[in-house]
Amino acid sequence: MAGETMKMLVRVVIPPEVLAAPDSLVQWRALLKSIGALASYPREEGRLQHVLVDVAPSQITPIAEAVFRLVGVKPEFLPEIVPPPYYGLRSY
Repeated sequence: MAGETMKMLVRVVIPPEVLAAPDSLVQWRALLKSIGALASYPREEGRLQHVLVDVAPSQITPIAEAVFRLVGVKPEFLPEIVPPPYYGLRSY
């Protein structure tokens, strides 16, 4: 299993006091860059963050620690959910 990665959605609920810090957005973006985020989806005025990462299982703990150090909350890692293939209608 060495070298295998998986896409995961990281869910982070950022406390309001962290968002109120003057440089919080700059620090958050730097963190996203350092963990190799593929995309970030902020909700609720940035309080709820969903971040897509493609990581090896061994990198989950270091990413969680980096997020915890910055915002003081434990991130939630969710497997990427892919819908079943769409086959459409066939004409016979």
